[in-house]
Amino acid sequence: MKKVFVGFVLMMLLAMSTVLVHAQQSLAGEWVMSVHGMSLKLVMVQDGEKISGTLESPHGEIRLTGDFSRGKLTLSGESPEPHAVHFAGAATVTSDGSLAGNLSVDLTEMHFTAVRAVAK
Repeated sequence: MKKVFVGFVLMMLLAMSTVLVHAQQSLAGEWVMSVHGMSLKLVMVQDGEKISGTLESPHGEIRLTGDFSRGKLTLSGESPEPHAVHFAGAATVTSDGSLAGNLSVDLTEMHFTAVRAVAK
């Protein structure tokens, strides 16, 4: 019985620590997004669960807005006129702290990953 109780307590502590990691984690800063053979600069600013930022793309700088809660990130934005490109993406934080998810650029769906940029 004691082993079952200790196991239960350990499981609860592990579950609580996972929730706390997601609650305390910030995505603010510079990231390198890898998508479709390209490396793109992604900069995010975080205010609570709200995300804003920019993505440097072949179509120009895309201003982004989004949300980050419970380890899940959603972003959307649009490149400047003329011929605006619409961007929408969703990702999760992986165990190593990187991001992995899918994005849609106009009607094209792609998988992407992102890692924090190395400080210069």
